[in-house]
Amino acid sequence: MSFFLGIDIGSTAVKACLIRGGGMPSVAGRGSSAYPTFRNGPLAEQDPLDWNRAAADAVRQAVAGLSEAEKKKIGGICLSAQGGSIFAANEKGEPLTPAYTWMDRRAESESEEFAAACGREKVRGICGWGPSPADCVSKILWIRRNQPDVYSRARRYYTTEESVTGYLTGSFVTDATGESICRIWDYMKGEYWGPAMDFAGIDPAFLPEVRPCGSPAGLLRPEAAADMTLPAGIPVYTGAHDQYCASIGSGVTEPGQLLIATGTAWVLFGVSDRPLSGPPFPAPCRHPVDGRFGVMTSMSGCGGAIGAFAESRGTTPRGFDEETEKRGVREVRESLADFFVCPLPPGQSIRHREGVCVPLGPVSGRSDADVALAAMEAVAFESAILIDAFEKAGFPHGDEIVMSGGASKSPLWRGIVAAVLPDRRVCRLCEADAPALGAAILAGWGSGAFASLGEASSLFSARLPVEADPDAAEFYKKKYQAYRSWALA
Repeated sequence: MSFFLGIDIGSTAVKACLIRGGGMPSVAGRGSSAYPTFRNGPLAEQDPLDWNRAAADAVRQAVAGLSEAEKKKIGGICLSAQGGSIFAANEKGEPLTPAYTWMDRRAESESEEFAAACGREKVRGICGWGPSPADCVSKILWIRRNQPDVYSRARRYYTTEESVTGYLTGSFVTDATGESICRIWDYMKGEYWGPAMDFAGIDPAFLPEVRPCGSPAGLLRPEAAADMTLPAGIPVYTGAHDQYCASIGSGVTEPGQLLIATGTAWVLFGVSDRPLSGPPFPAPCRHPVDGRFGVMTSMSGCGGAIGAFAESRGTTPRGFDEETEKRGVREVRESLADFFVCPLPPGQSIRHREGVCVPLGPVSGRSDADVALAAMEAVAFESAILIDAFEKAGFPHGDEIVMSGGASKSPLWRGIVAAVLPDRRVCRLCEADAPALGAAILAGWGSGAFASLGEASSLFSARLPVEADPDAAEFYKKKYQAYRSWALA
């Protein structure tokens, strides 16, 4: 029996998932290790070395139940990674700067210049994503202007996937799903886009090699193997952006299927047989499943905003759930019929809501749990608005929507989503950490253990239905329309 290991380098933590590849497919081990994000106004930085340390810690947990003989049966490792977090490095790949994460907004003016110089819609059409302060091209231009000494010494620019792949193998390679989000990769031609590199002054030699998802990246180095308590020489395969891995871990690989991935950001991800786009969303790229395209859009840091609000009030999102349940969900819901919020982390905005969305905070006359419940409703409403936008862009109407991630574990929150989308069959994954699971499946497929990536995906993606309360569905039918009028005014 072979084992395969998926490592998800997420926005706030690393999740590791070990699966059995033979006999009855199943999850054999899990691990998790958090790392800090250093914030200051629009800045949101991480230490790239923390990614490596957390990855080693999470893997040690995931394989703790294996014997030494079983560890030698691990047939492959693959990464899932957050997209758009970049740092400058020397020729050895050692960081010269912190990682400026996808949550970082320091390059606001640079992104506007990028849009003016290259054309916002042209960038979107070629890379799948339009210019924004989150993109790597704008951040590299920011380094050039604000850190000229670093810019002159930089010999590499790495994002999360190639950085951790380099730690594992010594080979700093990446894939197209992650590189496209940098706004520097032509996803249809499969090559770096010259005008973006020229605009920011990027030497093409400073960028990582892009390989197909699931292709060999190298072998596990002795140093990384020792950190992870694994034997050296395990094959490592090229990974994918975390939402593409989440779609594989969720069984969302066929045209018309939709995934709502809930985490620091909520992401709506669909699979199509052709690229679909339309401002300001969705953003397309080639899917690891041959002949498929992923289309996705992110709702900024909505989930993270609710978590941060809970922490600031000395509780957790689950604590808010419990308070609402204690008071009576129906009674609290009806008391908020005319109360709207749109949750955002400080300094961030959802483009199609600029000037309307507000960071979460205390509201006079409302309990903290009331504010949190209204925020949960808003994120569900935003999901419905985005689904409508997907369909207007040509995405086929499907019956099923799969939820994964933290909010899928909350009976209250997933119930709200089901009630807001009553014409859909909402399901939740039994395995909530879909990106790590998807990376493990990708490793198995890359090794040849699975003949079909789509079929392997369906083997591991057990789901449970989410039942919508009929009274809640009727209530939210009215409140959703009122929210749309408020938010889209």
